[in-house]
Amino acid sequence: MFFPIIKNTSPASRIFIFLLLVVFGVVFSTVLSSAILLLCGDTLSELGKLRSTQICSQLIGIVMPPLFYAALVKEKPLNSLGIKKLPLWSLLGMVAVFTILPFNNMLTDWNEGITLPESMAGLEKMMRDAQDLADKVTEQMLSVNNIGGLLINIVMIGAFAAIGEELLFRSVLQPFFIKICKNAYVGIAVTAIIFSAIHFEFYGFIPRLLLGFMLGYMFYISGSIWSSMLMHFVNNASFVILYYLNFNNLANIDIENFGSTDNVFLIIGSLVITVAIFYVCKRFFYPNPNPDPNPNDNDN
Repeated sequence: MFFPIIKNTSPASRIFIFLLLVVFGVVFSTVLSSAILLLCGDTLSELGKLRSTQICSQLIGIVMPPLFYAALVKEKPLNSLGIKKLPLWSLLGMVAVFTILPFNNMLTDWNEGITLPESMAGLEKMMRDAQDLADKVTEQMLSVNNIGGLLINIVMIGAFAAIGEELLFRSVLQPFFIKICKNAYVGIAVTAIIFSAIHFEFYGFIPRLLLGFMLGYMFYISGSIWSSMLMHFVNNASFVILYYLNFNNLANIDIENFGSTDNVFLIIGSLVITVAIFYVCKRFFYPNPNPDPNPNDNDN
């Protein structure tokens, strides 16, 4: 039995503690990465500087706050975070990451084509500039020409991001919003909205929102955070690998349009197959047909 340091806290107090830990993590990771860059000076390449900043941000700013939060207020920290045995049927979620591609790419095209009214032209320019900067930084990190660089990117962009973001959004925030909203689907959707918005990439907001909902729903029905972590990892790592193959002329892949199609039947079929995967998981494998609406937000 684990005895929490902070006992008898209300839900509001808990989320306040969690937000404080997140803020502290972000500030501390920023200070640490700045110190590393200052101490290393010119010995680090531009890519090395990006990696140092990214790793500090992910491990300290994203991974650590949920772990410290659970240790502070939960009697069974790992259980409360959903760190429990992975049901084998939940591996179907990794298949869904690929089956949804045509439909999600249609959403991506629609999202990127959104234009704001002329009166908001300044805001639109600011958002597009931010998106271009984010894309430029991502491409700089992905543009490696050796296996070592590829493996670093798979761990950094695939594993660290998947672990940290799933712990933060699905393990901690999602159960909180399910309890507040008193409806699992609404709570999952609210968490997915925050998950997409926090990336500050307006022109990728909608497809990321759909991905966030898929991740949240799989966690909800499986009860294991490993299920959504694996889905998240497969999504990110696949892009890293495809970019590497394309950048090094090992394959001729149109990264921007991978999985895209103009065939409306394939797009609709993509959605139908993905929904069917989750339906099968829920209908035939879901262990509890009348679950606690907040299964992972407890002290046990």
